[in-house]
Amino acid sequence: MRFISLLFVVLLAGCNAYEGAMPPVLSPDASGSVAGRGIAMEAAAPASMDSGQTEQKYLAERQHWVFELKEADIEKRWQSHLALCTGNCEVLNGTISKSTMSPVYANLQMRVPRNEASKLFAAMESPDVIERRVEREDKTLQVVDVEARMKNLSELRDRLRVLLTQYKGSLKDLLETEKELARVQGELDAMTAQRKVLANETEKILLNADYRPRPSLGETGAFQPLVEAWRNVGRTFAQSLGSAMLFLVGALPWVVIVIPVLWGAWKGIKALWAKFRTWRKPA
Repeated sequence: MRFISLLFVVLLAGCNAYEGAMPPVLSPDASGSVAGRGIAMEAAAPASMDSGQTEQKYLAERQHWVFELKEADIEKRWQSHLALCTGNCEVLNGTISKSTMSPVYANLQMRVPRNEASKLFAAMESPDVIERRVEREDKTLQVVDVEARMKNLSELRDRLRVLLTQYKGSLKDLLETEKELARVQGELDAMTAQRKVLANETEKILLNADYRPRPSLGETGAFQPLVEAWRNVGRTFAQSLGSAMLFLVGALPWVVIVIPVLWGAWKGIKALWAKFRTWRKPA
């Protein structure tokens, strides 16, 4: 009988794994009414289908801001925004590029909790923002699917643990049960990690801010071609000088060969001419 029970548990594991791959199924509860499979959200409890309320969605939000500042103010503004990310705010990337050959650029990427986003965005808001783009992606189906898998795997793991404590059959069946328990626990850990990633995306707002220098009058007006030409003078001169150097290096072997040949030919011609003149004088 215990061996039959073990086979039943293994078959049940396969059924639950199959159910985890499907969307959550509504089943009648003890009172006969139809209710969800226990998938709840932190913001609000799931609404029943009979009440006509819509289920709250899990949305991943991304915002992209572009600041145009004086080149001397970019680093200061970037540092002030970096200091605003405190508490549960997470800085993913913060870079600033300074070079004598190019203007200053900076970038800041961070995840802000939704309950703190309005305060942080209000502190960052300024007339220097020339672009603000908001993107949202619905993650509801992914969250519901992962939570359903986690519930099924948790129930199966608990049943396998109870079976291991009570089973007194053959060693082979006991090892098979432990192997199945390890597999289920591994899948549950993977689903838990995936749920944390989804929670990080849906419970926080991803902010990407770019800081770039404000264009000067010459770059935005009628003198822009002259400004660009002046910037390209050095590059053009370097390219021309490089081409001349390549030509000289390529011609050097031929010069080494041709010059001695020409010099010898000139000497031979002069000698022949001198002999010819000497031969004509007696005549």
